[in-house]
Amino acid sequence: MTINKTSAAYRWTKLLAGIAIFWSFTYVICPAITASSEDFATMAKFIDDSGIETGEFYYTDIEVCGEADLGARSTFEHMPRSMDAAVK
Repeated sequence: MTINKTSAAYRWTKLLAGIAIFWSFTYVICPAITASSEDFATMAKFIDDSGIETGEFYYTDIEVCGEADLGARSTFEHMPRSMDAAVK
């Protein structure tokens, strides 16, 4: 059994690169995508104005979450089939 021995500097470089990628995605790329579309900007403004905590929303016991989950699951479970299957 061989153990992969990498240097501490290499591991730190990978960690810092990962953090830089995460930071740039969160604070540069996502805001740029939001600003590029009027629909995204409207949705982001509504979320900010409403004070919705989007990271916590799904994990609460709000009835809307249950209904949205049920609707999403139903959509995938009962997808329309081809017209041939509907005729039979």
